[in-house]
This record gives sequence, C-alpha cells and structure tokens, in this order.
Amino acid sequence: MRNEVNSIKRWLSIVEKVLIIFLAFTCFPLGLSISMFFVKEINPFSMPLFPILCMAWFVIFLLLIFLEFYFKNVSIYKGLLKSSINSLLLSYTITFSIFCLFFIWGKYSLNYVIFASFIALSYFFILTLIRIFLGILNKKNKKIALIIGPKEDADLLAKKLIKENSKTYRIKYIFYETNMTVSDKVYSKFVECNTIILLNTLSFKNKQKFLLYFNSNLNKDVFLCTTYFDIVLAGNNVNSINDVLSYEQKPLTIDIVEAFVKRTIDIVASLLILILSFPVWLIIPPIIKLQDGGPVFYKQVRLTKGMKEFYILKFRSMRVDAEKNGAQLATSNDNRVTKIGKIIRATRIDEIPQILNVLKGEMSLVGPRPERPEFVEGFLKENPLYKYRFNVKSGVTGLQQVSTTYHTTYDDKLRYDLYYISNYNVVFDIVILFETVKTVLSKSMAEGVSEDINLPLFEFLNKQGLVFKDDIDYIHIKIKKDKK
Repeated sequence: MRNEVNSIKRWLSIVEKVLIIFLAFTCFPLGLSISMFFVKEINPFSMPLFPILCMAWFVIFLLLIFLEFYFKNVSIYKGLLKSSINSLLLSYTITFSIFCLFFIWGKYSLNYVIFASFIALSYFFILTLIRIFLGILNKKNKKIALIIGPKEDADLLAKKLIKENSKTYRIKYIFYETNMTVSDKVYSKFVECNTIILLNTLSFKNKQKFLLYFNSNLNKDVFLCTTYFDIVLAGNNVNSINDVLSYEQKPLTIDIVEAFVKRTIDIVASLLILILSFPVWLIIPPIIKLQDGGPVFYKQVRLTKGMKEFYILKFRSMRVDAEKNGAQLATSNDNRVTKIGKIIRATRIDEIPQILNVLKGEMSLVGPRPERPEFVEGFLKENPLYKYRFNVKSGVTGLQQVSTTYHTTYDDKLRYDLYYISNYNVVFDIVILFETVKTVLSKSMAEGVSEDINLPLFEFLNKQGLVFKDDIDYIHIKIKKDKK
C-alpha cells in the first residue's frame, strides 16, 4: 500500500482557532500588565475597579472570539494580510468600545485609552506572529496536485503551474474528462496527492460528484475553479424561499456611499503618493529623454467606467515606434522595450503617472485594469459578460493585477474583476494595496507572455525536464530527469 500524502491546512486552521480563543482570553491581563509600566496612577486591584475590570475582560473575550469566528477570520484560508487587518480592526473597536462604556470617566480617562491600546496591540501582534508561523508550516507542506478536467483546459493549467508556481505546486496527475466520463482510477491515485483541483469546465455531474467525495476528506485540499455564477454568489446571504435554499444577490456595482468613500481615499492617497514619489519625477523623466530623445510620457486611449475613453499616462518604456505594426501584447524579452524601460517596467515605476489620472477622476487606485478599446471590442465579441467589469472605474492596481500574470487569459482575469466588484469594501482595497507592494517585487508579474505555454503538453514537459507517463486515461508526471 502506497503512502498517503496529506495536507495539514485544515489541521492548522484548527490550531489557529484554538490559539485565537487563548489569546482572546489572555490579551486583557497581558495588555494591562504592559500598560502598568507606563501608567502608575491606577491600581487595577483596587475596589470597586477590580470587578469592573473583570467584567470588561469577560465581555472583550466573548466579543473577540464571537466576531473572529463569525467572520471566519482564519489566516490559513483568508491570507495573513487580510486576517491580520481584520483582527486589528476588531480588537481596537471592541476594546475601545468596552473601555468607553465602563471606564472613560474622570481624570484618568487617558490612562484607560492606554490600557485599551495595549490590550488590542497585544492581541494583534502575538496573533500575527502565530499566523506567520502557521503560514510557514503550511508552505512547507508542498502541494502535490491532481487536476481533473477536459484535456485542453487541464493541460493549460498544468503548464502554467509548472512554469510559474513550481515552488508551491508539484503536478503529479492529470485526469481527463472525455465524453463526460473520468476514469475510476482517480479514486486510487488521489491518495498520492494532497491537493485536488477541479476545473470549472468539468460537467456538472462530475463536478458535483468529485467535489463532495474529495471534500469529505479532512486531509485533502480541494479547489474548484470558478464559473461566473460562483463569483457573483460568493459571500452572499442565504435565504429560504418557500423552503427552497436560495442566495440573495448583491448588486454587481458600487453604491453612491461606497463610491464617495472610495473617491475620498483615492484623492488623499494619491496626493501622498505624489509627495513620496517626488524623487522619481526628478530622476526618471531626464533619463528617458536622454536615452533616445523621445517623449517622456506615453499616452494611450483606455476605457474606464461605462466604457468611457480617457488617455492613460505612463512613463514611456518602449521605443517610440513600438506599435508601428499595430497594437500587440508585450512578450518575454520584447525587443521594443528600452534599457531604462526594462527597469521601470520591472519595478512598476512606469505606472506612477497614472496617479494624475486618479486625481482627475478618470481612474481609481484600485479597480479593474484599464484596457484598450480595440482589445475590449474583441473580448466582448467572444464574451459579452466582459462589459460588466466596466461597472466601476479602472484602477492603477487591482485584484486581477496582483493575482495574475501576462500568461493569464482575459477570461480568467475577468473572473477576478467581477469578484472584486461583487465583494468590494474598504478593507478589501487596503489589502490589495498592500499586496501590490509584494507584486512589484515579483519578477513573474512583470514578465511578458511566455511562448512555452502554447507548446503541446508532452513537448512542454520535455522542455521542462520532466519525466511523464501517458496512461491514456490520465498523465502521471514524475520527478525531473536529473533526479533519482
């Protein structure tokens, strides 16, 4: 009997929940102890203060664990950044609310604010450190993956993961759906993997069957690639319509109040970015000008909310005659990119002038990528749903921009855009802005389209130095040729 390969992700989530309960209980006395080094006037053990403090401790403990679990704020699934921001907001809101209710009175009110701050910060910092450690453990447990789907889609995903994500994923099996049938051998082979990936193009019958079967195993991670219906349903309220379980739909747009808050943040943050990027404005334009004498800025027509046209601004990174043969996507090692262009594209410095577009109200800091009219026209012919990404302003960065690469198809990018619109909130924007910093440092995000992705699977695997076996019903990908 072969050894079973297991995932530790679900067990780590259980550990995190236990530690959330423990920290929610201990953060009050810990924060209070730390604050006593800075505040000498109040004795927490004096009467009648002591019973009031105990009551506040109990209420803060209950509220913290209730809200953390209510919002399912577990980093192993939500991500370190998003869960940590949520925990910080929750802990500060709860502690300050309780202290305002019980303690903000008299001459010692500032001391109670200090108490509340240390309680919230103790909870946040220790929980964040724990989450970092659990995240490292989760990454050490490499994803040994099995893919199930139609041949063309399964091969494409496998090539992308091998090319771009080999440090995280090792593709071991690819099972093909042919005539709505998948080989029963999948039930014996899946034990050698800890990650199951079901493609959205699977037939509904097989998708339902495999999703329920594999998701019943606590030691396997199961991923279902999204359809457009999955995207608009994500996070929606569940209701009963005459005993029929139903999802109540959220509008695929941003309302007036949300738009006002978003615009206010755009203006304030853009002004701050302009101030911080002042050295770039002094250095980059002269270098671009001296390189070939061409214009410093690159202007191009793009589309934003309501498919309204505007001129996007960028620092020019390509030759002046780069598009003499018409519009075309950038590729890896594109000879149209100038020497300084390679640097500013890799560091995303070329995007900085778009802040002016944001200040003018043509773009937002966060939103779908602004596309060219000629590309949009083609996308709309292939997929009419593409028009819904224009329900909001285009963004300098966005969920799609930080989650995909140049290799990603427009259809897959659209899913990220629609998910962002459907689930928009201020915290989501903050998370994306933080993720943008990480993306800037990622080489793969700045590269052009790789031609290897278009190779047939067997030719691609050979080029990657991988040994594989074609068993008709499935492909078994083994270790690299240079390994034993």
